[in-house]
Amino acid sequence: MNPPSGPRIFVHGTGAVSPAGWDAAALSAALAAGTPYPVTTVDGGAGRQFDLRKVPVPTVRPTALQHPRLRRSSVISHFAVSAALEALGGSRLPDGVAPERLGIICAVMGGGVIYSRRFFSEVLANPATASPLLFPETVFNAPAAHLGAVLGATGPNYTCVGDQTGFVAGMGLAADWLSSHLVDACLVVGAEEADWLTARALSLFTPGLPAAEGGGALLLRRESSPVELDFITAPVPYLGTRSRTATARQVRDQLPAGDARDLLVDSLGAVRSDAAEKAAWKEWPGARVSPRRILGEGFGAGGAWACVAAVQSVVAGAHPRAWVQISGSNLQAMATGFASTHRS
Repeated sequence: MNPPSGPRIFVHGTGAVSPAGWDAAALSAALAAGTPYPVTTVDGGAGRQFDLRKVPVPTVRPTALQHPRLRRSSVISHFAVSAALEALGGSRLPDGVAPERLGIICAVMGGGVIYSRRFFSEVLANPATASPLLFPETVFNAPAAHLGAVLGATGPNYTCVGDQTGFVAGMGLAADWLSSHLVDACLVVGAEEADWLTARALSLFTPGLPAAEGGGALLLRRESSPVELDFITAPVPYLGTRSRTATARQVRDQLPAGDARDLLVDSLGAVRSDAAEKAAWKEWPGARVSPRRILGEGFGAGGAWACVAAVQSVVAGAHPRAWVQISGSNLQAMATGFASTHRS
């Protein structure tokens, strides 16, 4: 087990946008209900259709999205900013934190795929008339850049591009920044947007699992709070000489046995990884929940949803500890855990 080195790290806020709605409470309620959300069928060309789980259109436009910077931005940035501002409690900066002392880490997998598809479609049709207004939203670090601009934050700003484990890896980086006093607070954000293009790619590897969109965020600080970042495992990469089952077990072996009072938030829901994860965690003694089954494949947002759900369960007093296990689709497996600072 690998607790963050140096000072203890605590969670000071959570935020989420998901097919369940525009806040973390909606996410927690959806997972508690356990009912898979409805899908939207979209046309993927060549007579093919794909299922997506979309974020519902808000009845009232969130205040966070009224910032001039977001007028032409893609929805992935809307999700990232909204989740981050909820984690901040609606304020622009954490109490007592200067703009240059706030770190931002954003985890993505597909990134701004909607604007990328639109831009390169225009390039293929006629490069001379492809809109330059679309191009800035095609880069992976667009959500983190927009978030920094909205907050007026000038501290370290980094984007992790990987699989579903990217959010957990981002928390590890945030813990390093906080431990080395590079920052006084760090927002870790995961975000994704759903499009027929990602749904079509997903169908090649995990048929029957709808692609989903949204975002999630945690605010981490050194100052004490009711929930502590308990541990982050070392990542275990997939190798040609190591099966997915062996990878999941190697992550599991880094952890203690667990307690019947604890919660496991897993990444079950994709046929190809389920068998490996079930084998590695078959002796888990406590409760478990599978956001992927209920919300769909959130890619970069999926890891964020799992961590937000884990923290929310500890905050609510439902579990003294909550663990998150993620078997990424193509890169690695990791686990992390959160604990109540008041547990007995």
